Amino acid sequence: VEDGIILVFDSSLSASQDMCFDSLNKLHDNAEKSTDLGDLLRLCVGVSFGPSPLADGTKASEEEYSRRVLWCLDRGYEYVEADMSTVGMESGHNDRDKEGFARIIEAISSCMWSSHVMKKRTAATTSSATAANDVGVNTQSQPNEKANTDTTTSAVPTSDSEREKAAVANLMEGVDQDIESKNKAEEIKKQELAFHELERVIADVKNIRESSQNDSISDEERRKLAGDTALRMMDLFDKLGFGDDEEDSDETEASSLPEGVE
Repeated sequence: VEDGIILVFDSSLSASQDMCFDSLNKLHDNAEKSTDLGDLLRLCVGVSFGPSPLADGTKASEEEYSRRVLWCLDRGYEYVEADMSTVGMESGHNDRDKEGFARIIEAISSCMWSSHVMKKRTAATTSSATAANDVGVNTQSQPNEKANTDTTTSAVPTSDSEREKAAVANLMEGVDQDIESKNKAEEIKKQELAFHELERVIADVKNIRESSQNDSISDEERRKLAGDTALRMMDLFDKLGFGDDEEDSDETEASSLPEGVE
């Protein structure tokens, strides 16, 4: 089984002659009917010795060139015009976008043929590559190791006093964090208890009011209960921090008064 099809014709011949472009129709049809031809590579090559006859810039040449390209596109071919003179076969091999004979060589050499066999690497080549990789790894690792050594040396205390200071600093940092966390927890707990006590005081005030309206307690008892409740509420305000704001406000107002005025 062949992997591709290369159709070649004489680009300088007219349509009535053999080996012209129009003679490729029959060749293509026969190739399509065959089951031994693949699609890995399909080239349609117009051969000339010297510049292509269609490169004269005339309208007829442009139309003929377009006709050939469209015919190739419809049938899956790449159209190439190749100058088979010595100059034409030697030029263009170093170009990125190759044309002519250089493009034919590139297409054939880059195709992954079904009969392609990977060239085995010799023992000498393998050992040389391994040795080169080892040298590269060792060369790259030495500066890194030196940098790591310098970093480690500078980070470690060099004397007993420095080690002692570092240990104490680490210990005190942990102690300070524990104390701060404990103080926050205690403060939150105190505030929660104070709010619960405030709820009970508000409930007691409500009960006193209802008892007064129902005449279930005397005026003397009501005044005593009201006074005790007021003292409890003032104490709660102090625990919640409301009293400090009032004292600061009073001090601010007193300091803003003119001299001799109280």
